[in-house]
Amino acid sequence: PGLPPGVEIVPTYDRSELIQRSVSNLTGKLIEEFVVVALVCLVFLFHLRSAFVAIVSLPLGVLMAFIVMYYQGVNANIMSLGGIAIAIGAMVDAAVVMIENAHKHIEAWHHAHPGRKLEGAEQWRVISDAAAQVGPALFSSLLIITLSFVPVFTLEAQEGRLFSPLAYTKTYAMAGGAGLAVTLVPVVMGYLIRRLVPE
Repeated sequence: PGLPPGVEIVPTYDRSELIQRSVSNLTGKLIEEFVVVALVCLVFLFHLRSAFVAIVSLPLGVLMAFIVMYYQGVNANIMSLGGIAIAIGAMVDAAVVMIENAHKHIEAWHHAHPGRKLEGAEQWRVISDAAAQVGPALFSSLLIITLSFVPVFTLEAQEGRLFSPLAYTKTYAMAGGAGLAVTLVPVVMGYLIRRLVPE
């Protein structure tokens, strides 16, 4: 309204389509990761519920990253979404390793107690022992990956403004994945992994 008569603003560069494609790309990568994890658990463990244990950690880890981004004021731009896309692959690794170790512990328990059914407190003890065996190493490995982007935070000027959102979101997503790997994943395993995988 404040422009003189006959003067108009003509947009020559619109980034909205680029942002929408970035969001669609991130959504597609999440779906691809869900499918790959489900297939791996089905092919190697013959257990679909094990796939759910790993899959549940992905959207929750991304959600945790978005929550921290919101309160810190980091925009969801192309670089920040790229940081989440980079972190997606490593976030699920810890859950897959923990699931496989739980199946190994269940198999060992069945060999040691033939004819008995694993349930109740005994089942939770086997799952907690499996999680405690690999949990610290998995948590440490995810934290090392998380800290690998710390040097990016030392960048200044234009480089810092360009790459800081990517480093922030990757760090938040990996930290969320590390926290979920040692808190939520063992609990979900206790509810969903209850039987011996067929040989």
